[in-house]
Amino acid sequence: MEKFDWGDDSVAGGDGEGKKIIRGGEEEEEAWNKSSFKRFDWDEGIDDRTLQFHEKNSSVLGGSASCDDVVFEDNTNSGSSISSRALEARVKEVAKQIANSDSSAGGQQVSISDQLESRDPVRLEAELKTVRRKLESLHTSRYQPDPAVTTVQNIMLGKLFSLDGYKSLKKKEDLLDCAIEMGDGDAILAITLMIRRTLNHPKFLAVISARPLAAQHLVNYMITRHEMNQVTDLLHALGRFHYAGIISYKQATARGSIEEKTKKLKKLLHAQMSGHEDSGLVMEQINLYERVSPLLPGENAFPERQVSQLSSSILQCLSYLSTWYYNEPENHLYSPLALMKMHKLTRTQSTWVQVRARAFSQSWKDCETLLVGKGWMGGVRAKGEVNITEMATVLHDAKCPTETLSLILQAVESPSDRLDLAKKLGAARIVVDVMLAQKDRVSLLAYRDSLTRNSEGWMYADNILSKNNVKWKN
Repeated sequence: MEKFDWGDDSVAGGDGEGKKIIRGGEEEEEAWNKSSFKRFDWDEGIDDRTLQFHEKNSSVLGGSASCDDVVFEDNTNSGSSISSRALEARVKEVAKQIANSDSSAGGQQVSISDQLESRDPVRLEAELKTVRRKLESLHTSRYQPDPAVTTVQNIMLGKLFSLDGYKSLKKKEDLLDCAIEMGDGDAILAITLMIRRTLNHPKFLAVISARPLAAQHLVNYMITRHEMNQVTDLLHALGRFHYAGIISYKQATARGSIEEKTKKLKKLLHAQMSGHEDSGLVMEQINLYERVSPLLPGENAFPERQVSQLSSSILQCLSYLSTWYYNEPENHLYSPLALMKMHKLTRTQSTWVQVRARAFSQSWKDCETLLVGKGWMGGVRAKGEVNITEMATVLHDAKCPTETLSLILQAVESPSDRLDLAKKLGAARIVVDVMLAQKDRVSLLAYRDSLTRNSEGWMYADNILSKNNVKWKN
């Protein structure tokens, strides 16, 4: 049987007489033409027929389904002598021919290997090299770090950032320099810690020794984490011996009993601070510990006293001894005078501390003795190089009596300064005396009227104004 050709002129419309539908044998054609069954015409409508087409497994065009799966039914009431099975057989035959035609026309899929074999090997090799280069470029660019400015800004703004991409020493240094230039402490510390973690110790020291700000941030970070031994080693490696000695001193005096602190300081003095510029201060701290160590057991019986002052510093120890043992003789361990001589305290240092201690004890006579003495012609003068103005303020804050405060104010040399200070501290008697010495009756009247009537200061000023033997200048 020949192929079914849709484009053949044997299929035509019209009256249906002598028209061929399928080329075949003469018998089939004759039987078909003599049949009273109306032929299937593609140009006619199918309003009076119901065609049912069932596809059970797959498409007929794919060639995978059997022709038996195709069912064509004619449900008309025609009284034709030829059964509809003949038309169904014709449709099956057509479907089979279409499947065969599609297979012979190259409908089968071509494998990838067949396609590659049909191409030029040289061209394929060139394309493969190009793809490899692109892949390597993408792989390399994937791990390239962001610009230094971008990374530092992300740290400052709290955004996500990564420091893993900065592999070379040059990139690390540029990143740290960028953070230092922008002045953000968090960025400087984060980058410095990354450099310390990723470089060997000599290279790391070379980087931060040229950048003191980064080194200082790292030292402060290590101190807050109580990495004192590592801090000391780092400072020694950077050549900052003075700062290393201070850190070691703080570490030695941070905790422990007086005896333990004394042992640590002695060891520190001989091991690390023998040539240190503050070695004398360490020696004085050792002497202080050895002096107050016998006193502590007895002082613990007085819970109201601040016993911790004894071992905190020399001036605090002097304040404690001046408060509770001011009159002890020099040959006693409790003697403030012996402590001052042993540690060579200046007159200014000792006076300031002792006046505050005696004011706390309300020993005002001792305050007068420490601050003022007799001057020429029965006057009052300040002792030593003490700032009498500051001392008068200290006594006023300690609720010093008016008589003592007036005596201290007389030691102020300048009358104008004495007048201003007396007004500020409320020493009315001193104010009146200064105005009387200046023969300023108008100012004295105004000052008297500003005081509370019949108060001690008001009465003293009114008594001066009522005297007739004063020659006022106004």
